[in-house]
Amino acid sequence: MFANSRGFRIRYQAWGSGPALVLLHGFPMWGDRWRDAGYVSALEDRFRVIVPDLLGHGQSDKPHEAAVYGMPNMAADVIAVLDAAGADRAHVWGYSMGTKVAQDVAIIAPGRVISLVLGGYPPGLDREQERAIRGTEVAQTWEEMLDGLPSAVIDMFKAHNEDFAAVQACQAALSDTRATIADLQSAAHPTLAYIGSDDERADLTRQQCNALPCRLEIVPGDHVQAFRQAQNILPLAISHMDASAPALS
Repeated sequence: MFANSRGFRIRYQAWGSGPALVLLHGFPMWGDRWRDAGYVSALEDRFRVIVPDLLGHGQSDKPHEAAVYGMPNMAADVIAVLDAAGADRAHVWGYSMGTKVAQDVAIIAPGRVISLVLGGYPPGLDREQERAIRGTEVAQTWEEMLDGLPSAVIDMFKAHNEDFAAVQACQAALSDTRATIADLQSAAHPTLAYIGSDDERADLTRQQCNALPCRLEIVPGDHVQAFRQAQNILPLAISHMDASAPALS
């Protein structure tokens, strides 16, 4: 299925029934990774699970201009996906880049969001903080972009995101975000954040969560393992979303 947003086609899939839950993948992943890691099968019995490929990834359109990416633009695409799927409100769960997009959805359209689950990235970083930790360099090869990952994993990313110029354009806009700590405090959605104990941004995530404030869970592993080992976060996230359900009434 596809939603139309800003003149682009955004592919999404949906499973199950119940309150809507949109899952937003990281960079440079694609929506199927949520299913492959076991999230969809664990969630579809109690939620309507909606999983887009964010612009430039998977089977969504792949423009080469950095200006069309950035978190506010991709958040608008997520809202278009919710419209296409007939979901008035949804729990919004992001991982890594998906966390950044989820935050901007909550700021741009607060009435569409029931709760937030923010994984693998410090919440509420402003653009200056983003640039400080990311820099401004854009990778020139897949190997440079995915430094340290096995060649088989790099080949998998190449196969599913075959237009490298689109991925580069998205990377160039990763620091373009609207959500700050103050914005998230004003929106006041029930928020669960989590990060791997060995993730290099774990300390900054603690700092940001203390300032927000929001509930923070530390799960085992590094950035990649914290996503792949779904069993560590699923019970906590389901409990959080279930507890947020009264916001529907």
